[in-house]
Amino acid sequence: MARERPLLAPAPVNGAYCRNCGAQADVFYCPVCGQETRIELPTVRHFLAEFAEQTFALQGQLWRTLHSLLFKPGKLTLEYVAGRRQRYVRPLRLYLALSILFFAVLGLAAGPDFLELNADDQAELDKARAEIKADRAAVTVAETPLPPVPEAKDAQPAPPPGFSRGDMNIDTGHPEFDQRIKARIESLLALPADEMSARILDTFTAWAPVAMFFLMPLFAAMLKLGYLGRGANYAVHLLFAVNFHSFIFLALLITQLPGVNALGDLLGFIIPIYLWFALRHVHGGTGYGTAVFVFLVLTIYAVALGLVMAASTFVPLALL
Repeated sequence: MARERPLLAPAPVNGAYCRNCGAQADVFYCPVCGQETRIELPTVRHFLAEFAEQTFALQGQLWRTLHSLLFKPGKLTLEYVAGRRQRYVRPLRLYLALSILFFAVLGLAAGPDFLELNADDQAELDKARAEIKADRAAVTVAETPLPPVPEAKDAQPAPPPGFSRGDMNIDTGHPEFDQRIKARIESLLALPADEMSARILDTFTAWAPVAMFFLMPLFAAMLKLGYLGRGANYAVHLLFAVNFHSFIFLALLITQLPGVNALGDLLGFIIPIYLWFALRHVHGGTGYGTAVFVFLVLTIYAVALGLVMAASTFVPLALL
């Protein structure tokens, strides 16, 4: 009796065949599934080369994609819509790679001291604290002081000097939830500066990528409203949003390189100009009308981004 072929092995065909799907394959790559047909025993070098090729598309795709992303605003969107996709890194893969890489670099570069004040700001802060302390010392209270309130068993850590629960106006309609958030924030502020900075940075780098990812549909919705009747559906605007955010992360990554840190001060001008060129390249329109639209979109988006970033940083600290 002939030996049975293993269940997971592809069915062989006459001549060269693909080990993955069993199709006829007389060339280097299978015409059906795309897997290479020259299969050799794996080596460490093979694993590393395959990782570089599949993950970062280093056979021309990555550099072609980055060049188009940086210097040809809107081209990646038009190329994808036109069906020329194999020559570039796919949009979502590019966005995820750049965003994850940026936040990883940010965490390594910033360190626990990223919230430290410079000398001038620290001097201003010390001066303000001294003035507040002097004003409080000059105030005399004529009323009879109230007896001390017994300390609760589950008392929260004492807030830092100059901070009180009354300084926070948190009202969600659920008193217990409000008190919990206040207590967590007070506990955070009571920590040493380096530990507080480290916790905020860790939370920011963990949640900010998720927050920005879910903001892209809002950005695409604004583009859809601005270009009604132009023939582009929502998916095209979402594709544009993904590519635009990839550019932002790539620009932010470049500003982390030694010697080009000063470029970060110009991003406030570079990003609107880039968006203006990209929108005109993809959707056309007049220069003045596009400029007004860019201003409105970025203003609304900046407010939403600020709120989401603040929430993604401090809400997890208060709830976890």
